[in-house]
Parts: sequence; structure tokens; C-alpha cells
Amino acid sequence: MKIGNAAYSRPVLACVAVASAFVAGCHGATEWEPLTEQKIYVADKFYDVSPRSEKEAIVLGYAGKILRTQDSGFTWELIDSGTDHALFSIDFADDNPQVGWITGQEGLALKTTDGGASWKPQQTGAWMGEDCRDDGYRGRNEEKCHQAYLFAVSVVDETTVMAIGDRSTMVISTDGGQSWEATTVKSASQIENADEEFAIVFEDPVLYDLKFFDAKTGFIVGEFGKIFKTTDGGKSWAEKQGSLMGGDIFDILDLPTFFDIDFDGDTGVVAGLDGRIAVSSDGGETWKFSPNNVDQYIDPMYSAEIQPNGIRWVVGSSGQVVTAGPTGAFARGSLGSAISSWLRRIVFLDDKHGWVVGGFGLIMNTDDGGKTWYRRFG
Repeated sequence: MKIGNAAYSRPVLACVAVASAFVAGCHGATEWEPLTEQKIYVADKFYDVSPRSEKEAIVLGYAGKILRTQDSGFTWELIDSGTDHALFSIDFADDNPQVGWITGQEGLALKTTDGGASWKPQQTGAWMGEDCRDDGYRGRNEEKCHQAYLFAVSVVDETTVMAIGDRSTMVISTDGGQSWEATTVKSASQIENADEEFAIVFEDPVLYDLKFFDAKTGFIVGEFGKIFKTTDGGKSWAEKQGSLMGGDIFDILDLPTFFDIDFDGDTGVVAGLDGRIAVSSDGGETWKFSPNNVDQYIDPMYSAEIQPNGIRWVVGSSGQVVTAGPTGAFARGSLGSAISSWLRRIVFLDDKHGWVVGGFGLIMNTDDGGKTWYRRFG
């Protein structure tokens, strides 16, 4: 579910700019696909991947691109998305794996009812301001409002889906996408605290990841170190990042932006700016920073993943990979070869099968739990 240049806003634009090279690697007697049939290009930026089975996966990214493989990445099918907007996030319903959603640029939502073989657009009404939501205009004779980028989608079940994005926007559908309610994520502390010093923090932080782990419990992470938790299905949200204050963080504005969150039971991990990783062992109630243990690495970490066996992975800019056991410290990991492009998402289907996607057309997968990774060119 679990963002290249067009996808990020504010500090993230600078983050993606550091990715400047593509390392092709060597594959011996690999047969290249004819150029007219090629599906994957160096210019591609991939933002998310959804493993559907041991051999099937769906990859999405810049310019509305959707790819599907049914043979572990040896061949790819280009699926029509009907848009040239960037696609950021994909998720499927646990109770009906044929139903899923993709969200992206300008409030875009796409729905599938056939397991990802085809997608249809839906109107979310994720306007960037309260004064836009009646008709999409700020007032008479004014230009049309822009809709918020929806950076993450989480499908609770086949009828209930939520997505979050720019300006603290959240859109919710409880009828399978036929209608959407647009709102703004706020916590009790935001409402109670009227101090002008914190206005910028509470006003409209960008929200980058949303995950529900059951019908009631979910998390959101975003700008200014925001970590929100709900235990009532998203009706209310409580901020949990306060426990990160202290040490070298004394000002709430110094908390790093977080881009991704994952949980396995009570164990959680988030990834963010400045190479920061934070972990929780009590279901997300309290958090502490965990060193990445990569010397002088202060570039962004974009994605965090916990395998069912408890092994933790965090990937980020400049091909950086770190791993840790269920309770051990993080250490530099490897995808088997030097990688210079940014890594946007790492996702495991189970203890063996996982995928990594990122910039410069990078798609890799493993079938042995991350010991060996294969670069996929289609």
C-alpha cells in the first residue's frame, strides 16, 4: 500500500532530486525484448507495487503507468489506466481480492473489480480547500480549484476505502466508491492547542502513508513527524509522535517527515527524512528513533516493511537498504548489486516473496526472503 518529482510536495522535491543514475547490472545471456515491445524504460518512475500471488504483481507509477506480471517479472502486460496522472498507491480488499483501488495525482482514484486486469476512474472530490467542495470553484468567476494529491490508499473491506494526501486531506467511501466524503485529519491536541507558534504544524501537514490493519486500527504518517493512530475505524485520530521528542529533537518542527509505516503485531516501524527510522513495540503508542547504522547516511528513507517472520526492511534514496531482525539493530543490507536510483517501495507477500520498485525504471523481486534479488526489465 501500503512519489518522484511530480509526486512530492515541499521538502520532498529535493529528496527525489538526489537520484541521478541508473545501474543496469549484468545478466549474462539475458535476451532483451525488442524495443517496440518493451514495457519498462529508464525514464519510468515506479511508486508502489502490490504482490498478488507468488508470481503475480502489479506495479504503478508516473504518467498513469500500470504494469502486471503473472510470471515473476519475466514478462509484463501494460494495463490501460485511462490517465496520464501519476499513480502513487495501490491496495486490495482482504475480504474480496478482486476489489482494489489506486490513488494518485489531482484527487485521482481508480477501482478494479477483476483483480487488477482493468481499472475505472472515480471522483473523490478531494478539493484543496473547504471553499472548493461545493462546486470545485473558490468563488464566482474564479479559476477551478485543484484537487489534492492522494498519496496513499487503504482498503478496509470491499465497500470501505480511505485515502490521504496533501493539506491533511482524507477521502472516505463506505459504498464501494459510489460516493466519497472529503474531510481533514485532525487530532484532539490540534483542536485544543491554539498557540500560533504551532500553527504551521497543525494547519495542513502533507500526509504520505495510511494503513489499516483491521477494521478499527489504522495509522497515518506525514510531515513534521506526524504519526496518527485510530482505534475507531478513522472516526477520530490521536497523535503519537510526542514520544520522539528529546535526545537531539527539542522542537516539534525538527521532527522529520515520515513517508511510510508498517506493523507486525505490536511491532511498528516508520521511515523518513534524514535517514530516520523510528520503531514501536507497544502497538504504536510510543516511539523511539533507531539508528540506521549506515555511516553518514542522512538522505531520505522512503519505505518500511516487516516480513511475517519479523525481519524488518527499510529502503530509500541512492539505493540505500537496511535490515534488522525482529529485535536487533539495523545494519546495511543489499539487493545484490550497486544501485544509485531511489527506492520508493518494498513489499513482501510472505517470508519468501518480495518486491522493490523505484526510480529509473527499477523493479526487483526475491523468492528467497531477500537473500537473492532479480532485476526485472520485462
